[in-house]
Amino acid sequence: MHVLKAIRPLNLLILFITQICAVYFLGFDNSWKDVVDVHHINLLSITQLCAVFGYLLNDVMDKKADEVNRPYAMHLSNSNDTKLAFLISIIAAGAALLLAFLWSYFLGVIISAVVSLLFFYNCFFKRLPIIGNIIVALLGAFSIFIFKLFDPKINAGLILMFSFNAFGIHLIREIIKDAEDSHGDAQAGYKTFTVVAGFKATRYLIMGVTFLFILGYSTCLRIIMARYFTPPLTYVFLTYNILCVALPLFHLLASVQLASQKSDYTYLSKVALYIMITGTLSMLFF
Repeated sequence: MHVLKAIRPLNLLILFITQICAVYFLGFDNSWKDVVDVHHINLLSITQLCAVFGYLLNDVMDKKADEVNRPYAMHLSNSNDTKLAFLISIIAAGAALLLAFLWSYFLGVIISAVVSLLFFYNCFFKRLPIIGNIIVALLGAFSIFIFKLFDPKINAGLILMFSFNAFGIHLIREIIKDAEDSHGDAQAGYKTFTVVAGFKATRYLIMGVTFLFILGYSTCLRIIMARYFTPPLTYVFLTYNILCVALPLFHLLASVQLASQKSDYTYLSKVALYIMITGTLSMLFF
């Protein structure tokens, strides 16, 4: 049960839905039959396996910090759970690499780079300020963009903009999560930004990154409305984004100024996850 929770089924489901939406709604000539063909199912399976590898390895490497940060949650509480989680993570990485190289050498090289980044992130970069957050954000964006590399039907401009938005909100959420977990991270010897610079500097960093993300998101919104919509759908799309993405972003920007304890950052992390989901669902307009 502990290992199953470490796989993070909800996160895998969100990733799966995001990728399906990207292939179908941003691939203007793709039908549902195209989405579930061998080509796309292979990519979906490989990215899911990479995610399983990353999540399990994260819990194995973060065991000491998680015991402090989440004392009432289920963890890999004994050596058997840890060994099983590590074994499954290795199998998942191996299966992802095997499927990738069997499909094409190019995909194999890409997945080798992804698996390597996940390994070095969990073993080294997660313990450093900012760089680990950027790596996770890049991988989150690439989990969408990878489909453009193998599906010419997907609109290049849209996939780039949605990948950018995925990068931005992932980066915000990762910095928030570092603040949320700072106590256990400090005891485990990590040097995350919050541990090194403190909560005040972290609040300024989150506000700065969120402000830049709002500027970037609004620019993408204007481009999308000008290129892909005509009234009245333009106004429907704009209204959705204002209510479901922009207002929560400004709420996050305002709330972070008052954040002072772990529960505040836990709440902000949930707000960022909500924005991530609503931003993904805006693909349905295409």
